[in-house]
Amino acid sequence: MLGWQIFVHSVRMVFGNLKQVLQITIGPALIATALIVGLFMVSGIPLEALDDSAEGLPAGTSAASVFLFVLGLVVVIFVTMFWIAVSWHRFILLEEYPSGILPTFRFDRILAYLGRILMLGILLAIAWLPMGLVFAVLGQGLAGLSIILTAVYAVFLIVCFYRLSIILPAAAIGNPITISEAWNSTTGISGSILVLLVVTFLFQMLVQLVFSALVFIPVLGVLLMVFFGTLVLPMINVSLFTTMYGLFVEKRQLT
Repeated sequence: MLGWQIFVHSVRMVFGNLKQVLQITIGPALIATALIVGLFMVSGIPLEALDDSAEGLPAGTSAASVFLFVLGLVVVIFVTMFWIAVSWHRFILLEEYPSGILPTFRFDRILAYLGRILMLGILLAIAWLPMGLVFAVLGQGLAGLSIILTAVYAVFLIVCFYRLSIILPAAAIGNPITISEAWNSTTGISGSILVLLVVTFLFQMLVQLVFSALVFIPVLGVLLMVFFGTLVLPMINVSLFTTMYGLFVEKRQLT
């Protein structure tokens, strides 16, 4: 039941603070959009260059300019994502309310957040290496068994990621914890995380199905799909980490 309670609390957290969700997300998203448009203008890369069917680079466009554009695009997207995530963690855990149309841009916390994401990514990449040995040993003759083992191991790593994910809100509020502290704080909840993953997956599938059907409604359907797909669902995912940090580190009660 704990996994279900974490999910319900996270959903309630988002829908109970829709004003703050909009304040935290809309401003950074508009700035990111303007920066991306600026990147297009500065780089001189036409939109058709990004088309999958495009053959080669358009005239006057170099590989270096495309690389710099993609690099700039990645930086803008990730900084915006982490800006929003850090602001949300701080709002929930520190009651740091956004003022005006933009949340406070805390560059040090965003860098700390990025560092923790990279750390988790590297750990998961290293942990995935044994699966290469499994494929090498089993070979194509036991492909079915390899697929089953891969799926089970992938679920195991996702559970591990969620257990360690509390280092993210910890970094956002300036109260960092180590990997070992995060692991020890979440001992014995692997089953609850599995329930949380299943419920979250089913919820997102249901939302996508509903709003895929509503998209045929002029204007309203599209607006609802954009609102839930780009704002609500991502904020619920961030809220899962926030809830877990509050529950397992700060020992808050789920209300």
